[in-house]
Amino acid sequence: MTEPHPRPFASPWAGLTIAQLLAEHGLAGVEEQPFPNDGWSGARLTLLERGGERFVLKRTSWAIDWIARSTRDHALREAVLASAPGWFEPPLMSAHVGASADGTAAAILMPDLGRWLIPWDRGDGGGAAIDDGMLDQALEAMAAIHTGTWAPAGAAGLDWPWCPIRERLQLLSRPAAERYRAGGLWVGERFLHGWDAFERLAPPAARALVAGLSADPGPLVEALDRLPATGLHGDLKLANLALFPDGIAAAIDWQMVAHGPVALELGWFLVANVAQLPGEPDAILERYRRVLVAAGGAALVGDWDAQRDLAILVGILLRGWRKGLDAEAGGRLPTRRAATTDLAWWSIEATAAAGRRL
Repeated sequence: MTEPHPRPFASPWAGLTIAQLLAEHGLAGVEEQPFPNDGWSGARLTLLERGGERFVLKRTSWAIDWIARSTRDHALREAVLASAPGWFEPPLMSAHVGASADGTAAAILMPDLGRWLIPWDRGDGGGAAIDDGMLDQALEAMAAIHTGTWAPAGAAGLDWPWCPIRERLQLLSRPAAERYRAGGLWVGERFLHGWDAFERLAPPAARALVAGLSADPGPLVEALDRLPATGLHGDLKLANLALFPDGIAAAIDWQMVAHGPVALELGWFLVANVAQLPGEPDAILERYRRVLVAAGGAALVGDWDAQRDLAILVGILLRGWRKGLDAEAGGRLPTRRAATTDLAWWSIEATAAAGRRL
């Protein structure tokens, strides 16, 4: 159960007003314009333009953002991170300019990175498979996140409000979706349609595994806790990555920034981007392991076989609902694997991984 209201937290952004934030960056008096976006959380975005420069202002709060409520985001994590954008170093740049209070909401100011963001595949032809060069740059950006100076717990002396792993794992589960629907959130119906399809098409052992972990992810949390931990983005869809021609990258949407093993990040990365990745899951995982080691993250590799197995378990738990929808709709992935075959592969591999790790 999520808590009914936020508890007080000494957020570094809370002492600055939005007027001060905008004035600090030469945006006082600039009119806010609508900024259409594909976000699901409920956060509200507007556009500000100044002398050819474009900025995005993101407002989020416990009241309007169901992900904040579901992950106990009392401090509004992304605003905390945005309060100290100097943490990042090449090949990663900060996607934030600053943050402030705006009534009960946090206001997060960012440069508009739209032209550099990887198009999101929304399941309606809105995205496209990336090429190997883009994949390499995306994996290098991920490794920079995991090995950066910001990543250790307590970075910059903050009592960092990491996204709790248990709540992250249960965020898109059937029990959570039922609560969302009961609360009038449209996403609940969407997730439930997917889980219904998963239950129609997935093997019985996979259905039982997902149902058990959705009710109690404790065994998976304990297995993840046995691996080396670092700072994680928490929602590393390709659409949240901006790739620049000079090799620098930036990541947006840090709402679920977490402290855990890379398996947690990789599981979501594989399933959230399945319609755009130009390789099979094991090939992508091995490719990332090599990039991570090259970036100085050898200490984060740990037991790589366990990382692989837990990434598969994280992936099916978080997005089995979408695999059900994709399998029911038919079609093929960029690898030419049929969506029905993909669901079968994840079901079999997750069941085997659970036998080895849980």
